[in-house]
Amino acid sequence: MRNLALALTSLLAVACGGDFSNDDLEFRNALPQREDLAAKLPASARASQGLGTRTQRLGLQVLGGTSGLALQAYTAGSQFNASVDGLLALLELFRNAPPTTRETDRRIWGPFPADDHPGHELRFVMERTGAEFNYLLQFRPRGAGEGDWWTYLPGSFKADGGIRKGEGTLALDFKAARAKGFDTKGAEGVDRLDIAYQTKTPPTSVLLLFTAKGAALPDTRYASRQTPEGLGEMAFRLPGEDLVPGGLLETLDIVARWTPDGRGVLVLTILEGDAKGAKYTECWDARTRITFMQRNWDFLNPTEGNRSTCPDVSALDL
Repeated sequence: MRNLALALTSLLAVACGGDFSNDDLEFRNALPQREDLAAKLPASARASQGLGTRTQRLGLQVLGGTSGLALQAYTAGSQFNASVDGLLALLELFRNAPPTTRETDRRIWGPFPADDHPGHELRFVMERTGAEFNYLLQFRPRGAGEGDWWTYLPGSFKADGGIRKGEGTLALDFKAARAKGFDTKGAEGVDRLDIAYQTKTPPTSVLLLFTAKGAALPDTRYASRQTPEGLGEMAFRLPGEDLVPGGLLETLDIVARWTPDGRGVLVLTILEGDAKGAKYTECWDARTRITFMQRNWDFLNPTEGNRSTCPDVSALDL
């Protein structure tokens, strides 16, 4: 995606000129920007880059020690943002260039040569129906007919309540790209990435679904939510984790919430595998040190620390 974005940057700078009409701006505002979709991480999360990439086995957490689960949640947030950035880099190019063709309820950018894919060309098409916009980033062999366009990135947006307020979806179809002979370097194990988001009411939310190569349904999901006051949430489902000693791998559901100053609370639930149904709750301070732990399987010592140290993140319950 990054190589394609770099190629398009110079391409659009040369091929597209002129100004935006007022109607162009309506189409432009139907495309999401980074601030609409990126997970908002506390400043302390920057110190966790590259740490906490694997889930710690239950029982290794120590009251007063650094929360490995918090670090993993921050790392998941950074990876989430990297996925969003890679996808939005493509849209930003068309957002910042006037369209090549204007029709009453349709805009087209291109076709242009696809420099990253010799012998192919690309175009970006947006159509408006009332308050709803649908858009497609498409490719075809150079010189082929109208029916030979195939879609790499489909998207939609339904406006509701103001500029860039509403509900939207977008996706990357890696399976279709590979079938056309395109190199999907960096996404060889993924058939499709889907994003759904809503920005019309707080807390705003973004959902990423990854469908593994050959899978019929998405098997990995990341969800981000945030409030205007700066509370953040990262929820993710991870299959194939070795969290509990035994013969089975676990599928984990993790929900982490944090305040702008970095205090947080996390709930981990084992959905499948050894210790299915086990639930672990943890809180940490602004320095990511564990202040409270609760284990639903431990009848002798179910809690450690002080529950009152857990931050109030109830605004995310909506």
